[in-house]
Amino acid sequence: MRLLSDDTVRNRLDWPRVLAALEAGFRTIDDFTVPERVVMAGVGGSSHLTMPCNDAEGWFGVKQVAVVPDNAARDKPTVQAHYTLFAPDGTPTLSLAATVLTRLRTAAASAVAARYLASETPQTLLVVGTGSLAPWLAEAHLQVRPYQHVIVWGRDPDKARACAADIEARFAAAKVRPSITTADVLGDAVSEADVISVATTATEPIVRGNALQPGQHLDLVGAFNADMAEADPTAVRRSRVFVDTMAGCRAEAGDLIQAAQHGWSFDDVQGTLSDIVRGDVTREADDLTLFKSVGTALEDLVVARLLV
Repeated sequence: MRLLSDDTVRNRLDWPRVLAALEAGFRTIDDFTVPERVVMAGVGGSSHLTMPCNDAEGWFGVKQVAVVPDNAARDKPTVQAHYTLFAPDGTPTLSLAATVLTRLRTAAASAVAARYLASETPQTLLVVGTGSLAPWLAEAHLQVRPYQHVIVWGRDPDKARACAADIEARFAAAKVRPSITTADVLGDAVSEADVISVATTATEPIVRGNALQPGQHLDLVGAFNADMAEADPTAVRRSRVFVDTMAGCRAEAGDLIQAAQHGWSFDDVQGTLSDIVRGDVTREADDLTLFKSVGTALEDLVVARLLV
């Protein structure tokens, strides 16, 4: 069995392959068995998850995840993970640090959804949050749309500037580079963006529905339990809502769970990521769309298989 570091994973994977693998996986979602993840509460607000999945060919993988919100103050990632992949004959094939795997597949899922749900000619991408996932989200979204401007907003201006510098460095060698700036006022930045990608540990909504405009696309990545929320119920009610998986979002999508307590219904969900990539949904130019993801073990398995 080979042991792979995060650096090795990053060097061996590229965006086109990851995006294609995810899109193919969700298009053939019935070929995967994804049991409900096991979630345990940890110390000091942390969470521990175990996420198994197998596919029709017999590949089997399990990811173990630790989510520790206090790690931001320790200068450590909030989310850390490890993955084990078994071949169809039962042989343990790969054991890998899965922090990079998780960032890649999470950001790529948002980008796949945006490929179908966002405007075809957007100008501005707004990244809300300055955690370790934020630069990956910007990089992923820029694979599917030619944004001219990227704006970063965070509660801490110094962290926002550092995040913007990280994004800029990722495109230093690109022939066409977007301008990358930071925003002081979130509401103003929301109003001028075409796509808004949010990845925070917010427990109170920070994106207000009254600031959203027709034609925008809202990508919500944080709020992975019922006590968290990044967008208020007004944002959910005003949007055509899509999710990565219905089961996962019913159980864990804090934004949607809280909206359901204020007049919105999960019956109003327009489709899943599987429906999106199968072409079962359409988008009008003035649609305000919202994609909510909580992650699924299918994503980990299809990306891990690229490493074999």
